[in-house]
Amino acid sequence: MDIGRAFTFTFQDSQWIKKVAIGGLLVLIPIIGWLFVSGYWLRLVRQVVENEDVPLPEWNDFGGDLVRGLKFIVVAFVWSIPAAIVSLMASFSGNGNDLSSTNLGLQCLITILSLGAAFVQPLFATRVALTEDIGAGLQFGAIFNEIRPVATSLLIVLLMSIVIALLAMVGVVLCIIGVIFTVFFAYVVQAHLYGQVRRQLQGDPTAAIRPLA
Repeated sequence: MDIGRAFTFTFQDSQWIKKVAIGGLLVLIPIIGWLFVSGYWLRLVRQVVENEDVPLPEWNDFGGDLVRGLKFIVVAFVWSIPAAIVSLMASFSGNGNDLSSTNLGLQCLITILSLGAAFVQPLFATRVALTEDIGAGLQFGAIFNEIRPVATSLLIVLLMSIVIALLAMVGVVLCIIGVIFTVFFAYVVQAHLYGQVRRQLQGDPTAAIRPLA
């Protein structure tokens, strides 16, 4: 994993300020803005997989980004269902202050399931990015089979995602100007890390994209 590259490649684009600013402004728009950003993020992931991370994609396909963003949200939602179900079980087992062994066990299970979904997210996200197909992100057996070859990289990306989330929070603390930069920039860094995982899985980082199983 080239973590340094993930944090620095953005600045090699001569128009990075404009592109990051547009993404940051869209992040501030509820729902529709996030869908646009998600679709753009998928385009960037694919670009990294293809070993062409610079320059950043242009903001010139809002219709396509909207569709891509919706597809990813559907896939991510399905992967979050197990944690959501256990969360509902926990809510019915007692109030939020309930410290019973059952409730604590359910809370631990929620954490494990949430982390598990985050752990494999680079796999199902890159599948959606490459195919623009919801089904590709829900091929559970094929995705679980992909874990072992890149398990270490997935763990690194998970830990880095926590760091990136903290970085984004710095933007919140710095108010609007900080949000415009750090939240979207955090997504850009994450996209590069996800693309690196898929390149490792394909074996040759410069090879053409193979059809997914």
